[in-house]
Amino acid sequence: MINLANKYRPRAFQDVVAQGYVKQILLNQLETGEIKHAYLFCGGAGTGKTTSARIFAKEVNNGEGTPIEIDAASNNGVENVRDIIEDSKFKSLDSKYKVYIIDEVHMLSTGAFNALLKTLEEPPTGTIFILCTTDPQKIPATIMSRVQRFDFTRISIDDIVSQLEYILESENEEGASYDYDIEALRFIAKLANGGMRDAITRLEKVLDYTDYITVQEVADALGTPDYETFVNLTKTILSNSTSEALKLLDEFHMSGKDLKLTMRNYTNFLVDVCKYFLTQDLGFTNLPDHLEDDLAEIKDSTEYSLLLWMLEEMNSLNSTIKWEPNAKPIIEAQILLMTQED
Repeated sequence: MINLANKYRPRAFQDVVAQGYVKQILLNQLETGEIKHAYLFCGGAGTGKTTSARIFAKEVNNGEGTPIEIDAASNNGVENVRDIIEDSKFKSLDSKYKVYIIDEVHMLSTGAFNALLKTLEEPPTGTIFILCTTDPQKIPATIMSRVQRFDFTRISIDDIVSQLEYILESENEEGASYDYDIEALRFIAKLANGGMRDAITRLEKVLDYTDYITVQEVADALGTPDYETFVNLTKTILSNSTSEALKLLDEFHMSGKDLKLTMRNYTNFLVDVCKYFLTQDLGFTNLPDHLEDDLAEIKDSTEYSLLLWMLEEMNSLNSTIKWEPNAKPIIEAQILLMTQED
Protein backbone atom coordinates (compact mmCIF):
# COMPACT_ATOMS: atom_id res chain seq x y z
CA MET A 1 0.00 0.00 0.00
CA ILE A 2 1.24 3.49 -0.85
CA ASN A 3 2.08 5.71 2.11
CA LEU A 4 -1.28 7.43 2.73
CA ALA A 5 0.23 10.28 4.77
CA ASN A 6 2.36 11.27 1.77
CA LYS A 7 -0.34 10.57 -0.81
CA TYR A 8 -2.85 12.81 0.96
CA ARG A 9 -0.42 15.46 2.19
CA PRO A 10 -1.98 18.85 1.36
CA ARG A 11 -0.56 20.59 -1.71
CA ALA A 12 -2.35 23.92 -1.16
CA PHE A 13 -3.53 25.89 1.86
CA GLN A 14 -7.20 25.11 1.18
CA ASP A 15 -6.37 21.44 1.71
CA VAL A 16 -4.75 21.99 5.12
CA VAL A 17 -7.12 20.82 7.85
CA ALA A 18 -7.92 23.43 10.54
CA GLN A 19 -5.30 26.17 11.31
CA GLY A 20 -7.67 28.83 10.01
CA TYR A 21 -5.92 31.97 11.27
CA VAL A 22 -2.50 30.71 10.16
CA LYS A 23 -3.72 30.07 6.63
CA GLN A 24 -5.53 33.40 6.44
CA ILE A 25 -2.54 35.50 7.49
CA LEU A 26 -0.14 33.67 5.17
CA LEU A 27 -2.57 33.95 2.26
CA ASN A 28 -2.96 37.69 2.95
CA GLN A 29 0.81 38.12 2.93
CA LEU A 30 1.07 36.26 -0.37
CA GLU A 31 -1.65 38.47 -1.86
CA THR A 32 -0.18 41.77 -0.66
CA GLY A 33 3.47 40.78 -1.09
CA GLU A 34 4.19 41.63 2.55
CA ILE A 35 6.51 38.65 2.97
CA LYS A 36 8.50 38.42 6.20
CA HIS A 37 12.10 37.27 6.26
CA ALA A 38 11.69 34.78 9.12
CA TYR A 39 8.82 32.69 10.48
CA LEU A 40 8.43 30.31 13.41
CA PHE A 41 5.80 27.56 13.08
CA CYS A 42 5.02 25.97 16.49
CA GLY A 43 2.73 23.09 17.31
CA GLY A 44 2.33 19.42 18.09
CA ALA A 45 3.49 16.65 15.79
CA GLY A 46 1.32 16.17 12.73
CA THR A 47 -0.54 19.48 12.94
CA GLY A 48 0.71 20.75 9.57
CA LYS A 49 3.79 22.87 10.33
CA THR A 50 6.21 21.44 7.75
CA THR A 51 3.42 20.94 5.22
CA SER A 52 2.39 24.60 5.53
CA ALA A 53 6.01 25.68 5.26
CA ARG A 54 6.36 23.76 1.98
CA ILE A 55 3.12 25.19 0.62
CA PHE A 56 4.16 28.73 1.54
CA ALA A 57 7.57 28.20 -0.10
CA LYS A 58 5.86 27.02 -3.27
CA GLU A 59 3.32 29.84 -3.33
CA VAL A 60 5.79 32.62 -2.61
CA ASN A 61 7.83 31.48 -5.61
CA ASN A 62 4.83 30.79 -7.88
CA GLY A 63 5.72 27.12 -8.02
CA GLU A 64 9.32 27.68 -9.05
CA GLY A 65 12.40 26.35 -7.29
CA THR A 66 12.58 24.00 -4.33
CA PRO A 67 12.90 24.96 -0.66
CA ILE A 68 16.04 23.87 1.17
CA GLU A 69 14.96 21.60 4.04
CA ILE A 70 17.26 21.00 6.99
CA ASP A 71 16.65 18.62 9.89
CA ALA A 72 18.06 20.40 12.94
CA ALA A 73 17.93 17.18 14.95
CA SER A 74 20.86 15.81 12.92
CA ASN A 75 22.41 19.11 11.78
CA ASN A 76 22.47 21.06 15.03
CA GLY A 77 26.05 22.28 15.32
CA VAL A 78 27.64 25.66 14.73
CA GLU A 79 29.34 24.49 11.54
CA ASN A 80 26.01 23.30 10.11
CA VAL A 81 24.47 26.73 10.70
CA ARG A 82 27.52 28.51 9.31
CA ASP A 83 27.13 26.49 6.11
CA ILE A 84 23.50 27.65 5.91
CA ILE A 85 24.51 31.27 6.51
CA GLU A 86 27.21 31.13 3.85
CA ASP A 87 24.87 29.52 1.34
CA SER A 88 22.13 32.08 2.04
CA LYS A 89 24.35 34.85 0.72
CA PHE A 90 23.94 33.55 -2.83
CA LYS A 91 20.72 34.39 -4.67
CA SER A 92 18.49 31.59 -5.86
CA LEU A 93 18.98 30.85 -9.55
CA ASP A 94 15.56 29.35 -10.22
CA SER A 95 13.16 31.33 -8.02
CA LYS A 96 12.56 34.78 -6.57
CA TYR A 97 13.18 33.69 -2.98
CA LYS A 98 15.58 31.21 -1.46
CA VAL A 99 13.53 29.50 1.25
CA TYR A 100 15.08 27.55 4.13
CA ILE A 101 12.83 25.22 6.16
CA ILE A 102 14.58 24.22 9.38
CA ASP A 103 12.64 21.43 11.07
CA GLU A 104 12.90 20.65 14.80
CA VAL A 105 14.81 23.91 15.18
CA HIS A 106 14.73 23.64 18.99
CA MET A 107 17.42 20.94 18.63
CA LEU A 108 20.05 23.51 17.58
CA SER A 109 22.86 24.03 20.05
CA THR A 110 23.31 27.33 21.87
CA GLY A 111 26.25 28.14 19.65
CA ALA A 112 24.24 27.36 16.53
CA PHE A 113 21.42 29.67 17.65
CA ASN A 114 23.95 32.43 18.30
CA ALA A 115 25.40 31.93 14.84
CA LEU A 116 21.94 32.13 13.27
CA LEU A 117 20.94 35.23 15.21
CA LYS A 118 22.72 37.84 13.09
CA THR A 119 21.41 36.36 9.84
CA LEU A 120 17.83 36.46 11.11
CA GLU A 121 18.33 40.07 12.17
CA GLU A 122 19.76 41.17 8.82
CA PRO A 123 18.92 38.44 6.29
CA PRO A 124 20.26 38.52 2.74
CA THR A 125 17.82 39.96 0.22
CA GLY A 126 15.51 37.34 -1.22
CA THR A 127 16.01 34.87 1.62
CA ILE A 128 13.24 33.46 3.85
CA PHE A 129 13.74 31.28 6.91
CA ILE A 130 10.86 29.12 8.18
CA LEU A 131 11.69 27.52 11.52
CA CYS A 132 9.47 24.63 12.68
CA THR A 133 9.34 23.25 16.21
CA THR A 134 7.29 21.11 18.56
CA ASP A 135 9.05 22.68 21.56
CA PRO A 136 9.00 26.49 21.30
CA GLN A 137 10.00 27.06 24.93
CA LYS A 138 13.49 25.87 23.99
CA ILE A 139 13.90 28.65 21.43
CA PRO A 140 16.01 31.55 22.80
CA ALA A 141 14.17 34.83 23.32
CA THR A 142 16.63 36.57 21.03
CA ILE A 143 15.51 34.30 18.17
CA MET A 144 11.82 34.63 19.04
CA SER A 145 12.02 38.41 18.80
CA ARG A 146 13.26 38.20 15.21
CA VAL A 147 10.62 35.90 13.72
CA GLN A 148 6.88 36.02 13.10
CA ARG A 149 5.40 33.25 15.22
CA PHE A 150 2.43 31.06 14.30
CA ASP A 151 0.96 28.53 16.72
CA PHE A 152 -0.59 25.47 15.08
CA THR A 153 -3.40 24.03 17.19
CA ARG A 154 -4.14 20.35 17.66
CA ILE A 155 -6.72 19.17 15.15
CA SER A 156 -10.20 18.37 16.44
CA ILE A 157 -11.56 14.83 16.45
CA ASP A 158 -14.34 15.80 14.04
CA ASP A 159 -11.86 17.29 11.55
CA ILE A 160 -9.64 14.21 11.75
CA VAL A 161 -12.64 11.89 11.25
CA SER A 162 -13.72 13.89 8.20
CA GLN A 163 -10.26 13.59 6.67
CA LEU A 164 -10.08 9.84 7.37
CA GLU A 165 -13.48 9.42 5.72
CA TYR A 166 -12.27 11.41 2.72
CA ILE A 167 -9.19 9.21 2.40
CA LEU A 168 -11.18 5.97 2.61
CA GLU A 169 -13.78 7.15 0.09
CA SER A 170 -11.02 8.34 -2.25
CA GLU A 171 -9.30 4.97 -2.00
CA ASN A 172 -12.60 3.22 -2.70
CA GLU A 173 -13.08 5.34 -5.82
CA GLU A 174 -9.68 4.10 -7.00
CA GLY A 175 -10.72 0.47 -6.65
CA ALA A 176 -10.31 -0.37 -2.96
CA SER A 177 -13.20 -1.89 -0.99
CA TYR A 178 -12.91 -0.49 2.52
CA ASP A 179 -15.87 -0.53 4.88
CA TYR A 180 -15.82 1.32 8.18
CA ASP A 181 -17.73 2.38 11.27
CA ILE A 182 -17.63 6.06 12.18
CA GLU A 183 -17.03 5.09 15.81
CA ALA A 184 -13.88 3.26 14.74
CA LEU A 185 -12.62 6.36 12.93
CA ARG A 186 -13.39 8.45 16.02
CA PHE A 187 -11.40 5.97 18.09
CA ILE A 188 -8.41 6.36 15.75
CA ALA A 189 -8.82 10.16 15.91
CA LYS A 190 -8.79 10.10 19.72
CA LEU A 191 -5.66 7.95 19.80
CA ALA A 192 -3.92 10.41 17.46
CA ASN A 193 -4.15 13.17 20.09
CA GLY A 194 -4.75 15.99 17.63
CA GLY A 195 -2.15 14.95 15.05
CA MET A 196 -3.39 14.33 11.51
CA ARG A 197 -0.27 12.50 10.37
CA ASP A 198 -0.46 10.15 13.35
CA ALA A 199 -4.14 9.45 12.63
CA ILE A 200 -3.43 8.61 8.99
CA THR A 201 -0.49 6.41 9.94
CA ARG A 202 -2.68 4.51 12.42
CA LEU A 203 -5.41 4.15 9.78
CA GLU A 204 -2.87 2.71 7.35
CA LYS A 205 -1.78 0.13 9.93
CA VAL A 206 -5.40 -0.90 10.45
CA LEU A 207 -5.92 -1.21 6.68
CA ASP A 208 -2.90 -3.52 6.52
CA TYR A 209 -4.79 -5.72 9.00
CA THR A 210 -8.35 -5.60 7.65
CA ASP A 211 -10.62 -4.03 5.03
CA TYR A 212 -13.47 -3.69 7.54
CA ILE A 213 -12.72 -1.07 10.17
CA THR A 214 -14.51 -1.55 13.48
CA VAL A 215 -13.52 -0.53 16.98
CA GLN A 216 -12.47 -4.09 17.75
CA GLU A 217 -10.37 -4.35 14.58
CA VAL A 218 -8.71 -1.02 15.42
CA ALA A 219 -7.95 -2.27 18.93
CA ASP A 220 -6.52 -5.54 17.59
CA ALA A 221 -4.41 -3.88 14.88
CA LEU A 222 -3.04 -1.10 17.06
CA GLY A 223 -2.63 -3.13 20.23
CA THR A 224 -4.71 -0.78 22.34
CA PRO A 225 -5.72 -1.83 25.86
CA ASP A 226 -8.65 -4.20 26.40
CA TYR A 227 -11.05 -1.55 27.64
CA GLU A 228 -13.92 -3.98 28.25
CA THR A 229 -11.72 -5.94 30.65
CA PHE A 230 -10.67 -2.69 32.32
CA VAL A 231 -14.37 -1.89 32.83
CA ASN A 232 -14.90 -5.30 34.40
CA LEU A 233 -11.82 -4.93 36.60
CA THR A 234 -13.10 -1.57 37.82
CA LYS A 235 -16.50 -3.03 38.66
CA THR A 236 -14.98 -6.00 40.52
CA ILE A 237 -12.74 -3.76 42.61
CA LEU A 238 -15.61 -1.41 43.44
CA SER A 239 -17.81 -4.36 44.45
CA ASN A 240 -14.98 -6.00 46.45
CA SER A 241 -15.13 -9.11 44.26
CA THR A 242 -11.63 -10.33 45.07
CA SER A 243 -11.78 -13.66 43.25
CA GLU A 244 -13.14 -12.10 40.06
CA ALA A 245 -10.48 -9.38 40.13
CA LEU A 246 -7.72 -11.98 40.58
CA LYS A 247 -9.14 -14.03 37.71
CA LEU A 248 -9.04 -11.00 35.40
CA LEU A 249 -5.47 -10.29 36.43
CA ASP A 250 -4.50 -13.92 35.76
CA GLU A 251 -6.12 -13.74 32.32
CA PHE A 252 -3.95 -10.74 31.51
CA HIS A 253 -0.89 -12.66 32.69
CA MET A 254 -1.67 -15.91 30.83
CA SER A 255 -2.39 -14.04 27.59
CA GLY A 256 1.21 -12.87 27.59
CA LYS A 257 0.53 -9.22 28.32
CA ASP A 258 3.17 -7.20 30.16
CA LEU A 259 1.52 -6.68 33.55
CA LYS A 260 3.48 -3.52 34.33
CA LEU A 261 2.37 -1.96 31.04
CA THR A 262 -1.16 -3.23 31.67
CA MET A 263 -1.27 -1.48 35.06
CA ARG A 264 -0.02 1.78 33.53
CA ASN A 265 -2.69 1.51 30.85
CA TYR A 266 -5.28 0.76 33.50
CA THR A 267 -4.22 3.86 35.42
CA ASN A 268 -4.71 5.94 32.26
CA PHE A 269 -8.11 4.32 31.89
CA LEU A 270 -9.05 5.36 35.44
CA VAL A 271 -8.02 8.94 34.61
CA ASP A 272 -10.45 8.85 31.69
CA VAL A 273 -13.17 7.39 33.91
CA CYS A 274 -12.70 10.28 36.34
CA LYS A 275 -12.83 12.78 33.49
CA TYR A 276 -16.06 11.24 32.23
CA PHE A 277 -17.50 11.28 35.77
CA LEU A 278 -16.97 15.04 35.93
CA THR A 279 -17.97 15.97 32.37
CA GLN A 280 -20.29 13.19 31.14
CA ASP A 281 -18.57 13.70 27.80
CA LEU A 282 -16.44 11.00 26.16
CA GLY A 283 -14.92 13.68 23.97
CA PHE A 284 -12.62 14.56 26.86
CA THR A 285 -11.29 11.00 26.97
CA ASN A 286 -9.38 8.61 24.72
CA LEU A 287 -12.02 5.91 25.17
CA PRO A 288 -14.19 4.48 22.36
CA ASP A 289 -17.78 5.71 22.26
CA HIS A 290 -19.36 2.29 22.82
CA LEU A 291 -18.13 2.31 26.44
CA GLU A 292 -20.44 5.17 27.39
CA ASP A 293 -23.18 2.94 28.85
CA ASP A 294 -20.64 1.14 31.05
CA LEU A 295 -19.12 4.42 32.21
CA ALA A 296 -22.54 5.87 32.94
CA GLU A 297 -23.31 2.78 35.03
CA ILE A 298 -20.09 3.22 37.01
CA LYS A 299 -20.87 6.90 37.52
CA ASP A 300 -24.39 6.24 38.76
CA SER A 301 -23.30 3.55 41.23
CA THR A 302 -20.03 4.97 42.54
CA GLU A 303 -18.82 7.87 44.63
CA TYR A 304 -16.23 10.02 42.88
CA SER A 305 -14.02 9.78 45.96
CA LEU A 306 -13.77 6.02 45.43
CA LEU A 307 -12.52 6.50 41.88
CA LEU A 308 -9.92 8.97 43.11
CA TRP A 309 -8.87 6.47 45.77
CA MET A 310 -8.43 3.78 43.10
CA LEU A 311 -6.41 6.17 40.98
CA GLU A 312 -4.16 7.04 43.91
CA GLU A 313 -3.63 3.35 44.72
CA MET A 314 -2.75 2.51 41.11
CA ASN A 315 -0.30 5.42 40.90
CA SER A 316 1.41 4.10 44.02
CA LEU A 317 1.44 0.56 42.58
CA ASN A 318 3.06 1.71 39.35
CA SER A 319 5.87 3.35 41.31
CA THR A 320 6.38 0.19 43.38
CA ILE A 321 6.56 -2.27 40.45
CA LYS A 322 8.52 -0.06 38.07
CA TRP A 323 11.81 -1.97 38.50
CA GLU A 324 10.43 -5.30 39.71
CA PRO A 325 11.34 -8.27 37.46
CA ASN A 326 8.28 -10.22 38.67
CA ALA A 327 5.48 -7.76 39.35
CA LYS A 328 2.56 -10.24 39.49
CA PRO A 329 2.69 -11.03 43.25
CA ILE A 330 2.87 -7.34 44.12
CA ILE A 331 -0.07 -6.51 41.85
CA GLU A 332 -2.06 -9.39 43.32
CA ALA A 333 -1.31 -8.14 46.82
CA GLN A 334 -2.55 -4.69 45.84
CA ILE A 335 -5.77 -6.18 44.42
CA LEU A 336 -6.30 -8.14 47.65
CA LEU A 337 -5.93 -4.98 49.72
CA MET A 338 -8.18 -2.92 47.44
CA THR A 339 -11.00 -5.48 47.47
CA GLN A 340 -11.06 -6.40 51.14
CA GLU A 341 -14.34 -5.92 52.94
CA ASP A 342 -14.57 -3.06 55.42
